Amino acid sequence: MKIIVFASALVLGASISGIAEAQTRRSAPSYGYVFAEYDHYTATGGSLNGGGIGGGWRFNRYFGAQLGGQYFRKSGVDITNGYLEGMVHLPFASNFSVYGSIGGAYARAETSFTTGTPPTTFKVSTSSSGYRAGVGMEYWMGRNWGLRAGVHRQNAGGVADDISVGLALRF
Repeated sequence: MKIIVFASALVLGASISGIAEAQTRRSAPSYGYVFAEYDHYTATGGSLNGGGIGGGWRFNRYFGAQLGGQYFRKSGVDITNGYLEGMVHLPFASNFSVYGSIGGAYARAETSFTTGTPPTTFKVSTSSSGYRAGVGMEYWMGRNWGLRAGVHRQNAGGVADDISVGLALRF
């Protein structure tokens, strides 16, 4: 609950900051974007490789929010992960910035197995939620295409570290 309140306050602050910036500058660089990424998770029980997609909105040069989902499969277990996070950007150039993020995550693991005569299939699943925090960078190669990389830690279903790299498209 504290994370939701914090994220809401961050979004509200970013909105107010974006309005103030828009009034003092001719064009505030606010925009939406979508991304696709390769993810590598490392946790106590081992590591996973998978992929993710998501989207976000930059309210101004310094604040934004994004949500995304990731999918992994290992040893017959399907793992899905979703997250929503607020972001604080530090621009070093018009096309390069680093960011910090904090928010919430939801993870679900599911597997199925067949046994008996006649065959009966059983599904087993578990899910949990927790925090997600990290750092990353964005490099925009042109007006609309960019590269992203980040490192995140989350505790949804156990503490895990996520390293991601991907492509982004602004609109």
